[in-house]
Amino acid sequence: MDVLTGLAQIRAEMDQYVVGHDDVKEGILLGVIAREHIYLEGPPGTAKTMLAEVTSDAAELKFFFYQLHRDTRLAELVGDTVIFREKDESGGEVIRQVNRKGGILTSEICVLDDISRAPGEALNVLLRVLNERKFGDDRIPLLTAIATGNPTKEDYYNEPLDPANLDRFTIQMRTLGLLQRNMWQAASAVIDRYADGHLSPEASPRVTRAVLDGATERLPKVDLTAAVKELLLEFLNVLLNDYGCNDSNSLLTDRTFLVKAVKILKAKAVLMGRDYCVPEDLHVLKYLTAFRIPEELHNRLEEIIDQLLRKKKVEPEDDDTVEQLSEAQSEERSDGQPRTDYTAQEANVDHRKQELELGDMVQQSLSPNADDDGEKAELNLDNESIDNIEVLLKVLKGRIEKNLAEKVPHRGGQPRKWRRMMSFDDLLDTDPVESSIWYENVTPQLPRMLLRERHDRGGELAILRDISSSMAGIYSKWASSVILRLVEMARKKRMRVGYIEFNHLSTKYQVEGKFFMRDYEKMTRRALHLHCSGCTNYQNSLEDALQEFKRLGRGNQHILFLTDGVPTQGDWEVKAERALAQELNVSIHTIFIGKNKCPRILEILSEETNGAQFQASTDRYGVIRIEERHSQQTPELVVH
Repeated sequence: MDVLTGLAQIRAEMDQYVVGHDDVKEGILLGVIAREHIYLEGPPGTAKTMLAEVTSDAAELKFFFYQLHRDTRLAELVGDTVIFREKDESGGEVIRQVNRKGGILTSEICVLDDISRAPGEALNVLLRVLNERKFGDDRIPLLTAIATGNPTKEDYYNEPLDPANLDRFTIQMRTLGLLQRNMWQAASAVIDRYADGHLSPEASPRVTRAVLDGATERLPKVDLTAAVKELLLEFLNVLLNDYGCNDSNSLLTDRTFLVKAVKILKAKAVLMGRDYCVPEDLHVLKYLTAFRIPEELHNRLEEIIDQLLRKKKVEPEDDDTVEQLSEAQSEERSDGQPRTDYTAQEANVDHRKQELELGDMVQQSLSPNADDDGEKAELNLDNESIDNIEVLLKVLKGRIEKNLAEKVPHRGGQPRKWRRMMSFDDLLDTDPVESSIWYENVTPQLPRMLLRERHDRGGELAILRDISSSMAGIYSKWASSVILRLVEMARKKRMRVGYIEFNHLSTKYQVEGKFFMRDYEKMTRRALHLHCSGCTNYQNSLEDALQEFKRLGRGNQHILFLTDGVPTQGDWEVKAERALAQELNVSIHTIFIGKNKCPRILEILSEETNGAQFQASTDRYGVIRIEERHSQQTPELVVH
């Protein structure tokens, strides 16, 4: 069986068992051909594990599946150490230890399910083994590791992989169920399949590992072409210089985008049966950027690549290349057989729908080169219109990081020490010996249990935004820009964020009753609203935010208070709120927008709570300039 037929057979096997998810299917095939690792993040029940199993089964590869958990030990993955005692030639005894190889060291494809739940003690060594593809001095037969994870939420008891570990997975994808992606035709096909009782499709002819080996051996022979190389560099230039991707918000490493990306581009050519890359292959870069650039920018990636291709309009360098391209395109149009181009039309439709849902506002806020016309111009406030915003973010970041994250009790944490069991919900974590004795002789003193703790990474940030009438116009647009950057900073620091808009009223935004959350996408959408009206009342919003902090107890907690005016309603001195902030040890950082003198109450709020103070105003060229104000150490307030 030739390579192209074998790859098509594996894809057909995927389609037999899983409806839709064409982008994930192609990503897995590209990863296996290029021998690169894959990370899939999505909610349970979205066929992540099944697709990996089907791939290994179709190619008759040795498969290993492991469900990681909060107490995973490295030995469970690489095998246990066995001690042997033997006699030597002189009659004496020799004791030696040997590693009994586990699943990771013997499999060709492995699935590491729920990798975000694994403790760092095991994860760091595991990822090194995957990266080097050897354990000790021994090489391992692993072709591709497919790690899966649930979205990072409190309910899942998981934590995100840090950027260095995440970067070891070349292909990174977010996946949702068919229902969440509004793919109703595919959803209907799933219902029909199960309603008809076809739960186990007929077995297809197997392909051998030789097919995948042959595909991988073709990679060095594929011509990247000068045109595709130029487009790849231009694409990276656009991300870095047009869309503001930098070390603070993105992970664009040389290893991934100058080495690994080339392998994935060539793998796409192999998948299509070509020995050269074409400009359209650049679309596979969407499989590398899910967690390496801001999510909103990743959602627009195909559009950005399309614009780049239209702009460049790259022509082949010689007549032979023109003829090859023409023949390839003719075959794709007139073959009559199912195409081996696995770019999913359904996924593209879904991508367009997600863009519409995000709205034109997100697109304009992300594109510093957007045209300034029509209603969309309302949010066309690029970084060039804001001077010193990086200084603001740097100061805030420094203030936030001064509070070192402490270990806090958490059911998903590591067992750190012992404490007495408080309720029968903790029965599974009790000491087995003590619990056994307690069962035999019940006493008021309950057995010991493991106290699980994890680092309270990031803490909480409450953003309080003035939307009174005086904020209308450029001030409101500037506030949106600042909040977008703050939310991105909070995402990297794993801070939970709360959002309040206030005028004479205070409006808290909650999801399922939660004020502090890590749903950064919803927070971003909310921050883009520009409607302003009403008067100014500091008291209500501060009280709402502080009461939410009070429910949580002490921690690494901060309020960002953004306004352009003095309070006209409520307690202008906010005495009760100032006292509560000091009691809870909540830092209040204030940003006053305007050319007038900063209201003294804002200075006092920051001074009393060890917060930072900023003032922003427009110059005669319309540029908003930000400067940090420093404490005057005079907390008395006199209101006239």
